[in-house]
Amino acid sequence: MPTMSRWLRMAGLILACGAASLAITGCGGSSMAASSGGSGSGGSGGSGGSGSGGGSGSGGSAACTTQPVTITHSSATNPNPPQLVYLNTATYPQAICNDGSPAAYVFRPGTGAATARWIISLEGGHDCYDDTSCSKRAASKPQYVSTRGFASDPSSAPGLTGMLSSDPQEDPDFYDANVVRIAYCSSDDWSGNKMGGGAFNPNDDTTWNFQGHAIVKAVIADLMANHGMSRAAEVMLTGESAGGLGVYVNANTVAGLVPQAVRYVVYDDAAFDNLVYNYSATGAPPNYDDPSQPSNQQTEKSEGLALWNGTGDSVCAANATTPTEQLNCYSAQQLLGPGGTLTLPVLVSEAQQDQAQLDTAGIPLQALGSGNFTAPEQGYVSYFAASMRAGLATTNSNVSIFSPDILAHIESIDQTLYVAPQTFPIGSLTLQEAVSKWYQAPCTVARNIAN
Repeated sequence: MPTMSRWLRMAGLILACGAASLAITGCGGSSMAASSGGSGSGGSGGSGGSGSGGGSGSGGSAACTTQPVTITHSSATNPNPPQLVYLNTATYPQAICNDGSPAAYVFRPGTGAATARWIISLEGGHDCYDDTSCSKRAASKPQYVSTRGFASDPSSAPGLTGMLSSDPQEDPDFYDANVVRIAYCSSDDWSGNKMGGGAFNPNDDTTWNFQGHAIVKAVIADLMANHGMSRAAEVMLTGESAGGLGVYVNANTVAGLVPQAVRYVVYDDAAFDNLVYNYSATGAPPNYDDPSQPSNQQTEKSEGLALWNGTGDSVCAANATTPTEQLNCYSAQQLLGPGGTLTLPVLVSEAQQDQAQLDTAGIPLQALGSGNFTAPEQGYVSYFAASMRAGLATTNSNVSIFSPDILAHIESIDQTLYVAPQTFPIGSLTLQEAVSKWYQAPCTVARNIAN
């Protein structure tokens, strides 16, 4: 999958919890030693207002009530290095990776005026949905199946770049905030509810654990108990690609786990699904699609849901009675559309020519890498982009949008794309500027859709 690689910049990483043979300090869970660092504790850093705003699961678009804030800074830098924290499986027995290793997250404490501001990021990295795709994933991307390699190779753990960076030049808004990057090792779009049977065998998916939901819940609980998140004033749940889908399927759940009075908003990057048919070089122009076959995206998600014992958005899933309805609980278009169950303040950033989705639809990887398309491929890409624009336009009135007409996938943690000017009807705008404006006033909805 193009541009799905793990972001490796981990300068200054501290192993707060190592392998079993290492001294373990700073781990979450009651049986562990004292938690690492106290700098992620309370403070009020420009919070202003309380309550998550919007509705969660109302079945319609509730009026946005999230109060505006002003992002202020009292420190020019963030001196706190990131820490790698492994969850204690005695405390959180279901928070485990595909191979049974403990789930983990990278935590960089906030500083100064931002100690009550929390950014919770779900790492992306596609998924696997059957024996073949899962065994291939274990062989080629072991860091997405297990955390066992983090101790010996810290660079394989999630990095903090783009909007997660501590460099104020790269990330002028959140460099001093508490930033949490949860390692994606469940291969289930953060949505599984299944324990494997027997010893882990990478070539037998019945032995795999798919515990995405449990990992998210456990990390929130650990942060609340051990790292000062119980004193949070502001929380943003974000993620990219598979992590962005994780945002959609966990947003309403997390809303019920963070402190009750917290200002809670959600931001997805590169996971807004485009409901189109697959590409076919022999399809009818100008679209060159294949209406005779179900889309690869829907087929893979349907198989994955069964393998993972997966559930999408909790409010949607509670009312779903058929497999099709359950599948809709993974769809951003459904969840954010009229009558959808995700009505919180949401920002969506989505490249209209999404490389990952175009790859799944059948556009060759070489063409996606170079941007040099045949006439049929270009016809399909244009059709795909037009369909993406139409889908984004149907979202509810609490959804802000940043959708440039570019060939890309992930933007928010890409050090170049995050600050690159893009062209919209209103003029030039960077994603960093859009995120900053939206975060401070999410009820002032801005729908920047290039055309």
